[in-house]
Amino acid sequence: MQLDQNPYFRKVITPWYDSNFACWVLIVFMVLVFFFALSGMGVASVQAQEHAWFPGLLAFLSFYLVLKVFFRVKQRNKNN
Repeated sequence: MQLDQNPYFRKVITPWYDSNFACWVLIVFMVLVFFFALSGMGVASVQAQEHAWFPGLLAFLSFYLVLKVFFRVKQRNKNN
């Protein structure tokens, strides 16, 4: 039996951890982590140059996550 391609209900139910509110909270938190990592890069470049890779990696990953979640929210709002 094939799935009905035209169901009566059209709105997809998203779990709470993937809701728009949770995504925006994650974006705000990751922006704070990004600025924290930038300040860590400034400190590490002066005092401990061999450990400067860690805040750089943290800044890159937090910025990457902000972009991914922002585009997910944007695409979801575009489809609605």
